[in-house]
Amino acid sequence: MRADIKELMDKLGVGYILSPYATCPWSAYDPAKGITAQAEVRMNNEGDEVEAEIQFIYDNPEAGKPPVEQISWIFCKPVITAKWSPTVFRVRGKDETIELYDWETKACNFFRACVQDIKMGNVPDIDDIAAKELGGDERFRDARRGGGSKAPKIRPQALLGMKNGRGF
Repeated sequence: MRADIKELMDKLGVGYILSPYATCPWSAYDPAKGITAQAEVRMNNEGDEVEAEIQFIYDNPEAGKPPVEQISWIFCKPVITAKWSPTVFRVRGKDETIELYDWETKACNFFRACVQDIKMGNVPDIDDIAAKELGGDERFRDARRGGGSKAPKIRPQALLGMKNGRGF
């Protein structure tokens, strides 16, 4: 995915171009679950890096779990003149750039879907959104369309209408 900065911001759900040092935050709280979902897109001081992050903050974390969990992190920068692209995408600490087909587009779609839930005041269901936007367990599902594993065997006699070598 190669996009200008405005298009990248739209794909991340921001809607406008961030200036250096700027952030665009969203937050939602679910009192029944005791979870605060926070999402943020931020530009660095030079204006040449963009980070998008989703975190869950737990009121009462389970034993052995930290109170803050980083759900997703996307790092974007210009890859060619005036064209931006994500270069890193992690979900719950796992690098998704290796196994996920068209991960740049899917990373933005995943982040934007989570932001839409947060904007509506809901804590996003990460597993459900990941299944929809990242393809669930089907890695490379968009890349592998079609049939069998090897080419069919073609006999020249069949192409010429010859049977059993008898000729015309």
